Amino acid sequence: MEIQWPLIIFTLCICLSSGTFSCLGLLNMLNKGQKLQVSATIVTMVGLVVGGAASFLHLQHAERLFNGFGHITSGITQELIGIAILFVLAIVYLVLARKGNVPKWLSVVTLVFGLAMVLVMANSYAMPARPVWGTPLLLLFYLAQAVAAGGATIWLLAAFCKCDEAIQLSARVTAIGGILVVVSLAAYAGYIASISLPAVDFYIDPTDPTKQIAATSGFGNELVGGSLASYFWSSLIIGGAIAAVLGLLRWMRTDNPLPFAAIALVCVLAGGFVFRVALYILGVSAFVFY
Repeated sequence: MEIQWPLIIFTLCICLSSGTFSCLGLLNMLNKGQKLQVSATIVTMVGLVVGGAASFLHLQHAERLFNGFGHITSGITQELIGIAILFVLAIVYLVLARKGNVPKWLSVVTLVFGLAMVLVMANSYAMPARPVWGTPLLLLFYLAQAVAAGGATIWLLAAFCKCDEAIQLSARVTAIGGILVVVSLAAYAGYIASISLPAVDFYIDPTDPTKQIAATSGFGNELVGGSLASYFWSSLIIGGAIAAVLGLLRWMRTDNPLPFAAIALVCVLAGGFVFRVALYILGVSAFVFY
C-alpha cells in the first residue's frame, strides 16, 4: 500500500462540502445567512464533484466500480450513495434558496445529513485489518474537521458578502471545530501509543528477500516523537489550535473578518491534508502483516 493522494483529496473535499452544507443548515434554522445560501450551496456541490472525481480516479479499473453496487456493505458503494443523496439535497436547496423560501425542515435535514455523510465516508477507513486505522477516534477527527472546515468556509463567504449576522456564528463553529480537532488528535495519539501487535519473528518475501520485518509496536512514539512527529504536531497546531484561536479572536472582535476567515480555512485544510498523509505512512508501516 502506498499513499493514495486521490483519496486524501476525496476525504478532504467531503469534510469541506459536508461541513459547509451542515453549517448552512444551522444558519437557516436560526434565520441567519440568507445572503449565503446560494454561494454556500454551490461550494458544497463543487466539493462533492471534485471529491467524487478524485475517489473515482484512484481506481485502477474504474469500470469495476459498478460491480460493487450489488454489495450495499461496500464502503465505496455507501460513499457513492451518500454523495448522490447529498448532491440532490443541494440542488433542492439551491432551487428553493433562489426563490427565497428554504423551509426549516430542509435545513434540519441538511444539517443532519451533512454530518452523517462525513461519518459514512470516515467509516470506510476505520478498518480492523489496519489496527492504526481501526478506531472510532478517526471518525471523531473527520467529523471535527468537517465542523472546522465548514465553519471557516461559511465565515469566509460571510466576510465576502458582508453578512454580519453569519460572521459571529460561523466563527464560533470554526473555533469549536478547531478545539475538537485538537481533542480528537490527542485522543488518537493516546490510542496509538497503546497499540502493540503480535510480533513476527521470521518472514521472507520472495519478491524482496532483504526487506526488513515490519514493526509491530512503537506506533505512538513514531507519531508523537519519531519520524511522523512533524506531521502530527503541525496538523494539531495548524489545523486545530490556530483555527480555534482565530475563531475565538473573531468571536470577540469586530474588525475586518476576512483575513481571520481566510487564514483559518487554509489552516484547517492544510492541517487535515498533512494528518491524512501521516495516516497513510503509519498504515504502510505495518502493511506487510496486517
